Amino acid sequence: MGCNVTNNSDMDTGELSQLIDDLASAIQQKVGFQSMPAITLQSDEDNAEAILGKTAYYDPQNKVITVYVSNRHPKDILRSIAHEFIHHGQNLRGEFDEMGNVGEGYAQNDEHLRNMEKEAYLQGNMCFRDWEDGYKRQMMESIHRNNSFKRRTTTMKIHNWKNNELNRLLMEKFNLGEGEYNRNEEEEEETLEESSCSANRDGKEEEECPECGKKHGTPMQEEAKKPDDDKDGVPNWADKKKGKDNKNESFRRAVRNLMEEILKLK
Repeated sequence: MGCNVTNNSDMDTGELSQLIDDLASAIQQKVGFQSMPAITLQSDEDNAEAILGKTAYYDPQNKVITVYVSNRHPKDILRSIAHEFIHHGQNLRGEFDEMGNVGEGYAQNDEHLRNMEKEAYLQGNMCFRDWEDGYKRQMMESIHRNNSFKRRTTTMKIHNWKNNELNRLLMEKFNLGEGEYNRNEEEEEETLEESSCSANRDGKEEEECPECGKKHGTPMQEEAKKPDDDKDGVPNWADKKKGKDNKNESFRRAVRNLMEEILKLK
């Protein structure tokens, strides 16, 4: 059950509205109230200029939370909403039925209202903190899953290309034609960033790579140090195409030429 949010401000609330709904659901589950309050986001530039201006208030009769949003950080707005949500829960429990004078100093002069404020500050802030930590954890897990999927997809592309290329070279060696080779896969694949380890990309000469566990100076890297007149990353002995290549093409040509050398096709 989402909140009815009315935006009476100039603020773009697209992403904020989604966070408000998520926060409201989390507080509702934790506190256990049945119905949601309405929320109004209100602009007030004069109030924003006041150092101790208003931040938000709850109307128990109409069950409406009003939040002043001018010049405020979205996180601070969400924290105010969490505080007022606890007052909404108190209202549903009947706590406002015993309400006395709510004029200036009510939190110091009325014990019942003071206890209500204590609960709102403590529970509201803790509900907000628990929601924030949980939301960030979900975001990190989602990013990790997406990155893992991208790594698996790229690795599969590399293996498919390598198998196709090796199949073609073997078929040529034994005069069986080009074999089952699909060159379209090469054109469709994106740049193979995973073709080199993170240490290679960072240019750190002797640091152990967290991905492959090896230090620089592997055979492939030593190969790159051999004469390379056109500076395309492919040494002269293996370079059939003069001129600079992009990273993807250089890597593929280097591997292809190495396989041809192993199979003595040159």
